[in-house]
Amino acid sequence: MKKFILAATIATAIIAQAEIPAGYYDSLSGKKGEELKTAVKAVAFPEEFSRVRYGDDTWEAFRNTDVRTINGVTIWWDMYSNNMVPTETHKGLNIEHSVANSWFGAEDAKDAYADLIHLNPSNSDANQKKGDLPLGEVATIAWQNELVKIGAPKAGTAGSASKVFEPADEYKGDFARAYLYIFTVYDGENWKIDQPMYKYDAVAILEPWAVDLLCRWAANDPVDSKEIKRNEEIFKIQKNRNPFIDYPELIDHIWGGKKDEAFTPGKQAEAIDRPAEPVFTSRRLTAVNTYSSRWWDGEVVGIAHEDGDLWVSINGGDYQQYGPGVEIPSASSHGATMSLSAYTEAESNGLTLRSSTAYLTLTGRDPQVDDYTEAVYSPVTSDSELILTPETLFILYSSSNGHIMGHNGGTSSSSFMPDAGEVNFKGEDITYLPMEASIIRFKQSEGGKYLLEVLDALNNKSKGYWNVGGSGNKNTLKSNTGTSTEVKINDDGTALITFDGGKTLQYNATQPRFTNYSSKQTPVKLARFSSFLDIASVIEDMDSDDEGCIAIDGNNISLPEGWSLFELNGRQSEGKSLEPGIYIARSAKGKAVKILISK
Repeated sequence: MKKFILAATIATAIIAQAEIPAGYYDSLSGKKGEELKTAVKAVAFPEEFSRVRYGDDTWEAFRNTDVRTINGVTIWWDMYSNNMVPTETHKGLNIEHSVANSWFGAEDAKDAYADLIHLNPSNSDANQKKGDLPLGEVATIAWQNELVKIGAPKAGTAGSASKVFEPADEYKGDFARAYLYIFTVYDGENWKIDQPMYKYDAVAILEPWAVDLLCRWAANDPVDSKEIKRNEEIFKIQKNRNPFIDYPELIDHIWGGKKDEAFTPGKQAEAIDRPAEPVFTSRRLTAVNTYSSRWWDGEVVGIAHEDGDLWVSINGGDYQQYGPGVEIPSASSHGATMSLSAYTEAESNGLTLRSSTAYLTLTGRDPQVDDYTEAVYSPVTSDSELILTPETLFILYSSSNGHIMGHNGGTSSSSFMPDAGEVNFKGEDITYLPMEASIIRFKQSEGGKYLLEVLDALNNKSKGYWNVGGSGNKNTLKSNTGTSTEVKINDDGTALITFDGGKTLQYNATQPRFTNYSSKQTPVKLARFSSFLDIASVIEDMDSDDEGCIAIDGNNISLPEGWSLFELNGRQSEGKSLEPGIYIARSAKGKAVKILISK
């Protein structure tokens, strides 16, 4: 069987600098301190301010202010997680107020409640954890993902707060400038009294520690292309701007070391962008800056980066400076994992700026073990395709976002099945399941019904049979007993899995998880195991049309003109009658593609 794979190139979008309307900030000239703050408020909240109705209209506005394209897919720009949610849906996301709306009261401050300048698409889990916590710097982590931390603050930095919310370094300036805008424009709203970040007495006044924090974050994370573009798009929609993005020096003239010096509008701020984040070459991208891959023998993990120094952490250890490759040992066992995280660091405008952090999880794959995460699954779209035998394996996934059911659930502490992440579609079929994915099968029970068994897709080990809990939506997995179920495929291709008692297996998109519900949630779909992946395959498919294609025919690899093939030890290969192993194809432009010959 011959396979073809297109090699990819990376395109960088250039954002043009828009200009502030002539005379827009003239009223600020010559003012300082509190007088300047009052003038900024008048400019930032003009009579022609056009409030966007909170809700669906906010999401429409976000299509202009908070989207980006990764691997050809347009997704929401979420500063609270690395999850990639396509703009066709916003399930699993919230409209988040960076300044908690409970502080100023949604009913009394409708303009503040709906003001796009401090609204963002947010991962619902991170939003729920954040709640109405103040900003701060975390000393002891209680919860975190790739971008945010929640926990106890560093001593003396958070007033009376016992827990704070800390965003990623690359977004700290964004949050700081949004906070300063809200506490300037809406300082006279009916704010809730006695919050750690401010005092309220007719107006809301930031506490000294909060001023220090916001000023420091704004200085250390300067205005970048993202903020400038967002400010321009909001101006088109709301007819107002965030002055602290156009003129970051206003912060110093109001709260900082220049508050006794008059401000004169000069040249609009130019974008100071952080260095580009590193790329783990030829690995599967599973989320923003987040990669996964299998490995078995020792190898060199390639890390592509542009300007600056590359810093890498292995298995959570200290970051150390590396070249473009990190040598790792063989896997200790099937399913063993290694993690790498990397960033680049460069000097810009007198600041040392770090890129976003890239993450790679490697999972050991023993060639002797059936790994059902590296397989092909065909969607079951009708009852005639529904073969319910103990030998038939399925995956179960959400009909809305393609996220698959995991296997680490159904215990006393987790009485539901987790969302293991997004599956990888190849046309209609599904390949490359997330590491935590489950496979399921149905064992015949009495009365023509079945028991649903959950297995670990990585090593085909049983986790137990599905049992519907006695209350709520709980389910548990038990080794010897299960709740009987009926299975059918609806006309729309979704699966109806009904347990004794009437509850059905569905997906909760708000709190991403799979379990049994009597209420209406998101329907699920089934896909049947078809085959393991080809014995010769490109480990990570690339999409592009400008560098040619790689052809794999059995144990032979043919490359386009200008490409070279190498063994992992660096020795060049002609690509004929290859021994089993991993090979690296490199283009003249420096693109690398990893190829597996497994037999």
